[in-house]
Amino acid sequence: MSRAKSSAPRMAPSGVTLKPSWLEWGLFVLIVLPFARLVTSTGLRRAMELMPWPDGLEYSAAALNLTKGRGPVLHFGGYTYPSRYTAGYPLLLEFFSRLFSRQAPLLWVPTFVIAEITLLVVFYLARMWTGRAAGLIAALMLVLSPIFITYSMLVMSDVPTLFITTLAAVALLSATEEAPTRSKATRTRDWGMFGLLAGFSTIMRPTNGVILVGLVVCVLMVPFERRELASLLGAGIAVAIGFAIPVAWQLHQNAINLGSPFASGYSWWVPEVYGAGGKTFSAAYLFGPTMPRNPYGNLLVYVTTLLGLDGFIGHRASPGYFLYPFAAAVFAMVGFVAILRDPEKPAVRRLMWFGLGYLGALTALYCFYIFTDVAFILPGAFILFVAAGAGVAIANRWMRDVMRDQNRRGCRLAVAAGVIVLDVLLVISLATEAVSRLSARPQDPLMVESLQSLDSSMSWDVTIVSNISLQFLDLYLGETRSYVGLNSLDPGERFTDYHLHRLYEKRAAGWSGPVPAVVFDGEQMSSAAADSLAAAIDGKRPVFLVIAAPESQQYADVLKDELDQLQGKFAIEPVSQNEAIAVYRLTARK
Repeated sequence: MSRAKSSAPRMAPSGVTLKPSWLEWGLFVLIVLPFARLVTSTGLRRAMELMPWPDGLEYSAAALNLTKGRGPVLHFGGYTYPSRYTAGYPLLLEFFSRLFSRQAPLLWVPTFVIAEITLLVVFYLARMWTGRAAGLIAALMLVLSPIFITYSMLVMSDVPTLFITTLAAVALLSATEEAPTRSKATRTRDWGMFGLLAGFSTIMRPTNGVILVGLVVCVLMVPFERRELASLLGAGIAVAIGFAIPVAWQLHQNAINLGSPFASGYSWWVPEVYGAGGKTFSAAYLFGPTMPRNPYGNLLVYVTTLLGLDGFIGHRASPGYFLYPFAAAVFAMVGFVAILRDPEKPAVRRLMWFGLGYLGALTALYCFYIFTDVAFILPGAFILFVAAGAGVAIANRWMRDVMRDQNRRGCRLAVAAGVIVLDVLLVISLATEAVSRLSARPQDPLMVESLQSLDSSMSWDVTIVSNISLQFLDLYLGETRSYVGLNSLDPGERFTDYHLHRLYEKRAAGWSGPVPAVVFDGEQMSSAAADSLAAAIDGKRPVFLVIAAPESQQYADVLKDELDQLQGKFAIEPVSQNEAIAVYRLTARK
């Protein structure tokens, strides 16, 4: 009886097997293992505080309100309000939060887990592109990208959107694979999955709709071998249906929470910027100042970022980089050129054009936007890390061949020396970032620890008056307690109430919706709020005053004046105090 031959392993376009070897997995784990230390060394405090506000605060609240059946909304002070953000990322958070008992202090964990998976997908894509070394190098550069490290701990949509984009790229690779064994049904499924992921990316951040530009570019630049009208029409319909599913759900949520499918939470909260009279997008932002604190204009920031030279902007004492270093940018160019010149890898060239088309459209769009942030283009930047990993592998392979060639010419030797210089620069840049992160001393989340201590020591029927964001208190101290704002001010300090301030501004502009009560709506104490607190005290319900430490003398003077007025109405007894908060109990004056 003859021995049955084992089937040959499936091969990637790069010529390596689709399944990595045990050695590759071991090296990948060695790259990823220090990632947790890199991330937590500088970001744990901000992560647990749901920073930056109000962004992280809103994403967290929307996710937890989804678990309570309210939808992707904000809820504080007893009232429900729309969120500024679309619901894609809160949906992901809601799914993962079930694993962590839906606790606000752990909402950063899903983002970190998603970041780890993203590293794996980038490793896979780069490995498919050029080979084993490219995959490992691409993952290493992403691990040591400052913007990736920073946002991998925050309750923000940037890294999760990058994750969804990389999954869309994998679906696109599968859909465009021209193997004869691929059935029509399988290919249609893959096109539908690409459309679904692209649509979900769009409801995570509406500007990600330009991912469809990447799809058009890749199809035009590398046409399919089989271009029957029925096949192309079927692919288009599958993409359209997949894309429409999450977008239709988001439009439905907009209609419920904002009154119109096409209304925006941003225009609800910040009408002066995002309303009909605002200039959210303008050519003036190409070279003119933008928010926050960017005097150079968007074009310079994004171009230098893509070149790895952004650290030199602003006369920094020690220039670094935010996305990737200059040497990685050069290697990315090498990777792009090498793939463009390789006619035998159409699937890989489609991936390249998809990534370049998406990144180019995303960057061009944000060049006209009123805000500037390198993280905005992170979802499209996956192609840079994939190309850079490929470029390092290709350039060093070529350099070794030149060094072994006894008949090499002087110009080739000079280019080989340039590759060595770039290698050294890349190693120095990545090592500097790693040492800087690992040597940083983690900061304790004192505010979170203080609120958790309050939560364990206070009964559930207390009333809390505070200058801390009521939404933050609602997440950390629970909805069963009553919260009253000390004032409606937002001086821009870490824990002051952005949302309460905006609601009172809307009311002053004529809006008639409900707002949580504040003790000071202006310079004088509200008699209605004071009487309500007095009634609670008379009814034997404890009333506490929780004050976040002021960060400026001007705000400290405001708080002092308000405390003086409160002392004229109530007895104020100190309970506890630390660097983050001071806690007092209000009782009736005798």
